[in-house]
Amino acid sequence: MIREPGTDVPVEGSPLHRRPRVLLADDHPLILVGFHRLLKKSCAVIGTASNGTRAIEATLRLRPDVLVVDLMFSDVNGLDVCRRVKQAAPETDVVIATAFDDMQIRQVALQAGAAAFVVKHSAPGTLADIIRHIFTERQRALLPVTGT
Repeated sequence: MIREPGTDVPVEGSPLHRRPRVLLADDHPLILVGFHRLLKKSCAVIGTASNGTRAIEATLRLRPDVLVVDLMFSDVNGLDVCRRVKQAAPETDVVIATAFDDMQIRQVALQAGAAAFVVKHSAPGTLADIIRHIFTERQRALLPVTGT
């Protein structure tokens, strides 16, 4: 792992130093704008999608590190988006964002392959940290193990 000597700080240019590439998918334009503003300092928001079908298409085309997807769409629901993305692009982590704070829905989302479940009203205080954690753990898993 490439780190500043004697610290846990990643060195610029190392895989842990770059910002996660994030795709946002929600059918409410204000949510997309709000999430983009919330994440612009810590993430590279590479696109948005306004429905489930477009979310899948954009994920396959753009290959983001993280897809943040709404649970409820009129065409393909967020759980099905998650399943399809994890099957076609397993390197993309999926975060389900919803207005419903329901443990049963959370469990189903995680079983569908979601890396995290975020309730929209708590997103301002949690979403960026959750994405950073997911991304950092994924990058650490990809780094070669060195004997030190």
